[in-house]
Amino acid sequence: GGKRDRFGRFLYEFSSNKDVFEPVVSNYLVRQGFLNVEWPENHKFAACLTHDVDQVYPTWKYTLFTATKFGLNLRPKEGLKRLVSKVEKSRLSNPCWNFEKILKLEERYGAKSSFYFKTTSRDPVGWTYIIEELKDELSYITDMGWEVGLHGGYYSYDNLEKLRKEKNRLEKALGKKVTGIRMHYLRFQVPDTWRLLADLGFKYDTTFGYPDVAGFRNGMCHPFKPYDLEVEKEIDILEIPLTVMDGTLFGSMHLNPSEAWRIVKKLIEVTERNRGVITILWHNNIFDEIFWGKWAKLYERILRYLNERKAWMTSAEDIYKFWISRR
Repeated sequence: GGKRDRFGRFLYEFSSNKDVFEPVVSNYLVRQGFLNVEWPENHKFAACLTHDVDQVYPTWKYTLFTATKFGLNLRPKEGLKRLVSKVEKSRLSNPCWNFEKILKLEERYGAKSSFYFKTTSRDPVGWTYIIEELKDELSYITDMGWEVGLHGGYYSYDNLEKLRKEKNRLEKALGKKVTGIRMHYLRFQVPDTWRLLADLGFKYDTTFGYPDVAGFRNGMCHPFKPYDLEVEKEIDILEIPLTVMDGTLFGSMHLNPSEAWRIVKKLIEVTERNRGVITILWHNNIFDEIFWGKWAKLYERILRYLNERKAWMTSAEDIYKFWISRR
């Protein structure tokens, strides 16, 4: 399609497939017996849990607002700590430096996830950080068995050299190869971006979802190898489509947390019925409860439900490894 939003993205509102809550293609393939997935350890379906790390240093405006909020909630000490942390650029009491908190939460539900870090120094709203300053965090995340992937820069989705630099920089800071990627702002050009990523040696991508609506962008709740119509062959990269992004729920869809929960619950149940994968994106800054309140809590509610439904809750890398091993 030729239509694009101001960030160059193809939106649900431009799409002719309006049944976004039903994975029609997966439904068909499962019914016809083409897709019968036996997930590890008798899990009925999978949940690919992901976090895009857009920022690790909150702005002054955010810091002052939340510090004031702590004060009004009769927790002035925490507010003060937050201000001191901002002045001293310290990790303690920095609400975005919360990787350990997220890991501990997921661990309680037997889950693991993927964190996508940026290494670009250009960003339209100035959300940048120096990846080398996060070396300890990167080691901690991967030593625990979670995944670190690349969050491709806003200006890089159509630029091989920029993406190569970003990938190399992350691999250097991490001390190992990077398997997967998700593009910042979900900027993506079909099929060009897939080709670029395959050329750079990425094994999977998990950008492919609608920025403006939760659901199944191309009717799939299963990973797939994209087909390149121009050269009539598969592109050697696995797409693990994105289903639910926090910002889509409260941004474009204007839902409150309980309305959002009903939609996510429905998407989980549809995925389970098809023995598929639901990919969930919760940004690290949304775990700051003083500001995000019920949205921070909603993630835990999702984990609890996935756990009850016996989902395999894991990183995109684990899903990739499992998926290619079953061929």
